Amino acid sequence: MPRILLHIGAHKTATSYMQKKLALNVDLLARRGIHYDPLDVFRKNFTILLNEGVTRENEFVQTLRGTARGMTILVSEENIMGVPGDLPREHKYYIRARERLARTAELFHTATPEIFLSLREYAGFAVSMYSEYIRHQKYLPFAEYRAIFEASNFSWLSVIDDIHAAVPGAKLTLWDFADFRNLEKQVFQSMLGFDPDIFENPVGPVRESFSEVAIRAIEVLSGALKHNEVRKLINPIARNLPKGDQYPAFDPMDAEAKASLKARYKADLAAIAAKYPAVTFIGNRP
Repeated sequence: MPRILLHIGAHKTATSYMQKKLALNVDLLARRGIHYDPLDVFRKNFTILLNEGVTRENEFVQTLRGTARGMTILVSEENIMGVPGDLPREHKYYIRARERLARTAELFHTATPEIFLSLREYAGFAVSMYSEYIRHQKYLPFAEYRAIFEASNFSWLSVIDDIHAAVPGAKLTLWDFADFRNLEKQVFQSMLGFDPDIFENPVGPVRESFSEVAIRAIEVLSGALKHNEVRKLINPIARNLPKGDQYPAFDPMDAEAKASLKARYKADLAAIAAKYPAVTFIGNRP
């Protein structure tokens, strides 16, 4: 049976950094018996097949299954579970995660994938997902986005429930994004089965984060320009007004809201650990 490793995010948990690092080391991975397709290749040829109503296969999938007969397949694609636009459009993050994960396992002809997922506390996750949304979609004030988020009652426990329902035979490994800097070596080692110190490392920031003033600039421009015109300016704005000492980070939630969401997050981690004792936690188990 092929060994399929699925790193499925979540979004805004250093996935771009991890994908860049894996792409830099494709040849090294291949020498270790691991096949990895860079994100742009995989997304264009595989993730598109997870869209609603698509039941076909393609040559890319068939070739990948053939490769799996002799090599481990490693995938790193956060859009397997869904996209940041799920919340504004359908009022729930990862609303079709169950169906999309089941389809992914079906395309790989596996019932026992090894799934790797980083979780993030809810306040930071919501703000970062909002930033990702307005990077690509028509501007939406954060107050409106936050109201949708709060009404959704989003929970990582429900995401884990969906993963378990989609692929009951999966081996699931989780870690807290807040600890990623300290856990990075363990995460890659758990995923790959060897010491990642031999990897070539990415240089420089993977993507600029939004500052408060950058968000304000996007808001003002969105009231004066068409959406396609604003989109062309998003990355230059982020580059020229980067989060840092000069420009504080976009941080729209008050301390009380953050504390409440953090407490809920900790409770949900404990609930996941209690409900799914077979789940592996990298770092301290809740």
